[in-house]
Amino acid sequence: MLDLIYQLIWRMCMIVTIAFLITRLNLFRQMIYQRLSWKGKIVMIFVFGSFGVIGNYTGIVIHPDVSNVSFNRLEENIGSFKAIADTRNIGVILGGLFGGPAVGLGAGMIAGGHRYFLGGFISTATLLLTVFGGLIAGLINRKIAYKKEIQPSFILMISTLILSIEIILIPLFTESYEVAVLLIKLTGLPIIIVNSIGIWICALIFYNVLREEEKVKALQTQKALFIANKTLPFFRQGLDEYSCEKVARILCTYTNADSVAITDLNKVLAHIGKGKEYDHLLQVHDQEAMRHVLQTGEIFILKSMPEFDHIPFKWPLKAVIIIPLLIREKPVGTLKLYYTRSYKFNDAEKELAEGLIMLLSTQLEIGEAERHKVLLQNAEIKALQAQIHPHFLFNSLNVIAALCKRDPLFARKLLIQLSTFLRNNTSMTRQTLIPIEKEMETVLAYFSLEQARFPERFFLETKIDPSIETALIPPFTIQPLVENAIVHGFSERCENETVQITIVNEEGFLNISIKDNGVGISSERLKLLGSKEIISNKGTGIAIQNIKERLSLVFGPEALFSIKSQVNKGTDITIVIPLQYERGVQLSDNSLLS
Repeated sequence: MLDLIYQLIWRMCMIVTIAFLITRLNLFRQMIYQRLSWKGKIVMIFVFGSFGVIGNYTGIVIHPDVSNVSFNRLEENIGSFKAIADTRNIGVILGGLFGGPAVGLGAGMIAGGHRYFLGGFISTATLLLTVFGGLIAGLINRKIAYKKEIQPSFILMISTLILSIEIILIPLFTESYEVAVLLIKLTGLPIIIVNSIGIWICALIFYNVLREEEKVKALQTQKALFIANKTLPFFRQGLDEYSCEKVARILCTYTNADSVAITDLNKVLAHIGKGKEYDHLLQVHDQEAMRHVLQTGEIFILKSMPEFDHIPFKWPLKAVIIIPLLIREKPVGTLKLYYTRSYKFNDAEKELAEGLIMLLSTQLEIGEAERHKVLLQNAEIKALQAQIHPHFLFNSLNVIAALCKRDPLFARKLLIQLSTFLRNNTSMTRQTLIPIEKEMETVLAYFSLEQARFPERFFLETKIDPSIETALIPPFTIQPLVENAIVHGFSERCENETVQITIVNEEGFLNISIKDNGVGISSERLKLLGSKEIISNKGTGIAIQNIKERLSLVFGPEALFSIKSQVNKGTDITIVIPLQYERGVQLSDNSLLS
């Protein structure tokens, strides 16, 4: 028995070697992860059926009459009381477990049919039971494989069970029952052991190869994400020479490419690495390939670049992959990865390139969307600001005109204040954020003009932390609220009308408070104020609505705008926005003025 096991092991090794070669087939990988098409099933039936045929040809002829193992060539007459100890079931059961019932059944018919024609007193039994084993293995695949991955240990257990059933059932399908029982005693256990171990080893090979492939893909995915993270700050700026040069350097560092070039639809924007001094030649050489990539949006691969006959040196670049850069699935440029050796460009590099298409194109789309958003914000902010102060100009000019003869020096001072207000109003419409000190300059200019209209009536109190005077806020955030307090809050009072402005730093946020002691706002009106335009003889509330919209445009959900008011007790408006400075401006003092 030990001698038989030894001989079968040698034959099993041949089958295992062939099994390893099968793992090179893309169709096999498809069989592991998803259902095969009928065309794929037919191919796999012949593949695993061929396993069984090879197992038959490498079998050992058994003469059970004398309980003796002899080694005869298969082309000799086996005889009526001879059998073959073989490894055909390795291919059949593997086919069923990995390919399903159709593959198992088909492989069983090929291997079992071949064994039947080799003859012997159990040839009919081997045909029927081989088909039976392949079908059972396939049914197990259908029942379990798509719910849970079949592990090699489970495959060992299942294959042992199927082989044991086949061996036990052999006497039931033969006329010479006693001889069949003797055959089972002599060869049953070795066949079960060797075939089960062979199936288990093949399963281990299958899964180990696939696991290695998955690890490579995972590493390539990780690498692609790492590269994407590095390139994101640059490609978000758009497809220009500066950003492309930075991205090309990153790709040249973190990929196997010896040279990286990035183009738009017409020209090379950046080229880093070997061969960059020959851009003019590359453009001619790659012109047709680039046209194809830009038209189809598909990758172009050239593993052997032709030499240029008219240049006096050896051409350094041997292979290239051209990747389309897309925005909303429309090509806007290309990424070229050049290699000095063709072997450097392999399947892993191709998969990395395919991953970079999506990641880099997504970055370009994000950058374009952000630029469109900024343009939209600026346009909307300018439109909103243009609605705020048209009436103020006429009132100020009337006051200055009235003072020109009576007090020309004061009129001159007011003209300077009006000039400051108008200059800021004009310049600040081109900016999304301005320093607080600039906003307060506008507030003071406005307040001076209003005081000239109503002397000794209005008072302004400010409490601003000096360390945040250079902090940034949207232009015309405070001034319209001061104007509202004067125009609407003090409309029914004539003395001690005070506006208090307080700006402090609270844990990284600017807290801006504009408080007045005016007539206040009714609760019904307060509910509507700032959410929509209100038609009334006291105003429309458009200034507050505009400020809220601009804060939302610039800061999003981080901006807070609230109004508290009581009739005849005044109004307190609070704005909370993130604290931020211009680049290079440092926070010098966090203490508050008392």
